[in-house]
Order: sequence, then C-alpha cells, then structure tokens
Amino acid sequence: MDDSEGERVLIVADWDADGVVAAALMLYAQERAGRFPLENRIKPDLMPAGPRSISEVLAEGCWDHVVILDIPYTQEVEAVLSRLRRECGAKIYYFDHHNTTIENMPLLEERHDAFIVVGRSPTSVIVQRFLEGLGVKPTPRLAEFVKAVSVLEGGYKGQGKASTGMISVAASISKSLNQLRSKSAWIKYVRWLANPLPFEDASLSLGNSKVNLVKYGMEVSKKNDEELKDIAMELAMSAKNLGFIRFVDARDKWKRRGSSALTSAIYRVLNTPVAALYEKDEGTRILIIRAGEGFAQDVMKTLEEMGTVEDVGGHGNIAVAKVRDEVTIKRLETALRRAAFEANRKRFEAALDK
Repeated sequence: MDDSEGERVLIVADWDADGVVAAALMLYAQERAGRFPLENRIKPDLMPAGPRSISEVLAEGCWDHVVILDIPYTQEVEAVLSRLRRECGAKIYYFDHHNTTIENMPLLEERHDAFIVVGRSPTSVIVQRFLEGLGVKPTPRLAEFVKAVSVLEGGYKGQGKASTGMISVAASISKSLNQLRSKSAWIKYVRWLANPLPFEDASLSLGNSKVNLVKYGMEVSKKNDEELKDIAMELAMSAKNLGFIRFVDARDKWKRRGSSALTSAIYRVLNTPVAALYEKDEGTRILIIRAGEGFAQDVMKTLEEMGTVEDVGGHGNIAVAKVRDEVTIKRLETALRRAAFEANRKRFEAALDK
C-alpha cells in the first residue's frame, strides 16, 4: 500500500492567468502524472485566493499537503501557514516570483519547514521547469499557455514565441475571472487547461444558461478593454506631476476589482511611471505603482523604508502596497516625489558605474 494513500492535497493559486496556468500544471502533475507533491495519482482540491484574501479563504479545513502558487507572501499568508502547520501538520510547498516571497524565503523555510521554489520568471514558468526536472512534461497546449503568460507578465523571453491568439485567450482568463470572481469558473479554467484532451467541453453555467468558457472570456475581455480605456483616459487627465512619477487619486472613481489593470491602462495612456491610489470597502487604501524595468518595485521599496506603506506585494513592473493609516495625501505625494527621485538617482549612478 502506498504511504500517501488517503492523504489530502490542496492546490491554491492566484486568480490571474499566471496563477491559473501554474495551478493547471500542478494539477496535471498530481492527478494525471502522479508525481508531485505525492507519487500517486489522486484528485487534489483546488482553490483560488489572493494575497489579502487567503486567510479568509483557508480559514477552515485541513490538508496534508498544501501547494501555494503565485501568491506573494503577506501577513495574511503568514497567518494561514501558521494555522495549517499548527492545526493540520500540513507540509507546505510554495512556488512564486514576487519579491516579498523571495525576500522571506529563509523565514518560510525556518518557521514553516516549507519546500520553496522561487525565481524572477512568471510562476507558471517556474512550475513548468521544476516539473520537467521530475520528468513531467506538460501537454503542448499547456506549454503554449505558459509562453503566453510569460508575455503577459512582462515579456519574458525564455519560453519561446507565443502566438497572438494564445496571448489573447490567456489575457481573457484574467479579465473574465476578475469580473466573475467565481470559484467554480476558476476551477473550470484550471481543469480545462490541465486536461490532455484539447476539445474537452468548456461550458460554464451562468444563471439559467450555459456559455462556452473561452468564448465568454474573450467577449468579457473585449468589453473590459473598452471600458478601462475610457476610464483610464479620464483619470490620466487628472494625474499630478510629481517629477519622475505621476500620481492619480482614484478613490472616488474606481471601487471595483481590477485596480491593477486600470493602473496599467493609465500607464499606457501617459507612457510614464504612474502611482494610483484606491480605497477598498473596509477603508483600506491601496497604492499601485506601474512602471517599466523594475522601477515600480524600486519606488515602492523606498516608500516602505520611509514608513509610508506596508505589506508590499507585486513584482518589478507593478507593485502593490497598503498605505499606512496615519499617512495623509499630502505626505503620500511628498514621499512619492522623493522615492521616485531616489530610485531614478540610483539607476543613473548604476549606469555610470558600468
């Protein structure tokens, strides 16, 4: 009898395309190939979560093995890992590319005895390379989606050329899930991608009717792009020039999900680094910085050092953090001006040293 028989596995990943594709790779490795995390073909549980919602999503339930994919390390993630280790004795596996996870890798290993694989590539690329090292080769369709996600995550070149059509479908996954925020839709996407049969039914029940998941996603994506373009143009006109960065106060203009996508749309309009401020229903203020060549993360890390923000997430080109409660808008603008100047100065000095 296999020692792993009867053990439960949970795969939890981010809502976006990188998280979905990474989850599909891991699902294929466990359910179809029987290689990881258990060397036995079992059906794992699947769960979508974000870095600030994971504590609520995984507040209850126990698993023997928990695989976390594409979710940056935050205070909420720390609380979840502590509970899983304390109450369930779970073995933790963590695959990610966000800076906060990379920086906290020693803590995760020491405090939670976690098995961690991190890197600068998109998480789906990291997972694919790891699984290929175990002899698990993804299906051609799944491998193509990894290439597409690589483009969406910043034009990563290491996976070869992705087709325009596949990139569009991958982008539509993120956009449709952002609108639906449906666990069943997320699981449907993951299972559809992991299925080795390319023409498996991809229908999803919406109300009293059924829709094709891929076709629906493309329609949502097109509508979402048009709406974001209009709102981004309006907000771009209100952007305040703070030297090396523009600041947009979007608290009264945008209360829905998709703040990162909107910030990116404003960035494309202005073609210069952008910091946008949003406010969640519970009153938490979220700052999102969008810029190229890692500038966003450089500015956000400086803001964190200045005591302006906390709980930083994201990666090189798009950084996300909570603004501290005591920070006023005037103080935030002053800090942004200084942080952007400092980040630019360091880049200039680094270029001179080459």
